[in-house]
Amino acid sequence: MKNISLFIMMIMFSFTTFAQVENDQKDKDKDHMKHKEMKHMKTMSHDEDATMYSDKMATKFNLNTEQKADLKRAQLKRWEAMKELKSEHKEEMANEDAEDMSKEKAEMHKQKMKIQDDFKEEVREILNENQYTKWESMHKEEMKMMHDEKTKMHHDKAKMKGDDMKVKKKDYDDDSNKQ
Repeated sequence: MKNISLFIMMIMFSFTTFAQVENDQKDKDKDHMKHKEMKHMKTMSHDEDATMYSDKMATKFNLNTEQKADLKRAQLKRWEAMKELKSEHKEEMANEDAEDMSKEKAEMHKQKMKIQDDFKEEVREILNENQYTKWESMHKEEMKMMHDEKTKMHHDKAKMKGDDMKVKKKDYDDDSNKQ
């Protein structure tokens, strides 16, 4: 009788282990697909990205051709401003010492937010009130998803490195509430 119950327990343990391995593989496959997609996005030109964005918005919000063209121009303008900011930031960070880096990062963040706010204002001028309300809702959701993905990536990197960088759930929740 003991042998049978021991045998049954071993089989059950094997099933749960197998299920976990299968889930891990699914997660790896999903991460791999995201990575391939991100790699493809990096090879896109700014013009291609802006076109894709304006096409997506035209479909989602039933934009006319003028709105679509204006949205593409606004997106290109945002991309160019971000590109310029990043190149300036890269040069400045190379010349900064460790003490000034945090100030520089804060300044860059402020400038990124300014670029983003300018983009939002341009979008507000391009779309009608109903379209803008829908866009703003969608945009907030996308930003939240991006923030969550970055946070997850940060946690995964720390876990992979074996760092003792454990982030408390409270700290994560505090960051999420700031948005």
